Amino acid sequence: MDQYTTETQKWLDARYRLATDDGIYFAHQNIYGFRSRLLTTTRDGNESGYSEDGYILRYIIFWNILKALKTLQFDSLLDVGGSEGYMCGAIRHLFGVRVRSCDLSREAGLRATEIFNVDADTVDGVSLPYLDNSFDVVLSSETLEHIPDYSKVLNELLRVARKAVIVTVPRDGPERIAQLIRDKVPHAHLHDFTLESFRDLVPGSYGVRSWGHNSALLKFPFRLVEGKPLDPQYRKGIKTLLVKFMNSFIPLFRGIMNETAFKILLNIDPFLATKLHTYRGVLFIITKDPDAFSADTRPNVDIDALLSFKVPLYKMSER
Repeated sequence: MDQYTTETQKWLDARYRLATDDGIYFAHQNIYGFRSRLLTTTRDGNESGYSEDGYILRYIIFWNILKALKTLQFDSLLDVGGSEGYMCGAIRHLFGVRVRSCDLSREAGLRATEIFNVDADTVDGVSLPYLDNSFDVVLSSETLEHIPDYSKVLNELLRVARKAVIVTVPRDGPERIAQLIRDKVPHAHLHDFTLESFRDLVPGSYGVRSWGHNSALLKFPFRLVEGKPLDPQYRKGIKTLLVKFMNSFIPLFRGIMNETAFKILLNIDPFLATKLHTYRGVLFIITKDPDAFSADTRPNVDIDALLSFKVPLYKMSER
């Protein structure tokens, strides 16, 4: 394991040990449900919560993964970079399949087992400890952009998958990537991806389907659903005043931009993101088996099923 990977592993282990003042695990994924970021208020009156900011983006990404899975026939799934096991737990619940998680962080694997009863391994993605064709589907969500030589990891994903590999990655833009690297941000994005990014890396005998999501045209409405005030720090002049003015209406917008509004935006997003080429995230389905696709659309796996999947607040044990 090189120095970068070792340092990243230490950073991730520390992150997956985080807890709030009342001892509740501070989640990376949306394990506590819709608006879990806003579950509590601190003594100074500021809004806090039990999960990270950006939960709306995580729902957008996971919904697109579920849409991809609905097109496939599969009985087993491996999540590479599976974090605290949320996606594995939800996929097992929704599809009734065998799942396994793995992550560079040992602490992430412990949370996956403790919270979701998901088997998890500590791995470096450049060398997965699984036999060829071990899982029908291998998932890698928002992971490859963090890895210096992501092509090695992609080859490992393809080796381990029997039928298909699903990959999601962000589209940050080269300027944003350069800035993150200059600032030496821990566990930062190192690569920029587009809908055409993987076609040269995937063997010609494999099939590739891809689409964009998280349209830039919906950035502001999605922000309102998130219910988090905008940060005026990086605005100048009149923009600072406008942001402060808008922030005063955030509590009102939370009532209007609720789960129903979010579901409407999710239905609009595919057209705006892919057809108008305004996507800020990308999903790829790479198929090894041409018969992997299924006509079964699984209507029970819908947006409501996604939003209703959650776990009770998890109290961290003292170690």
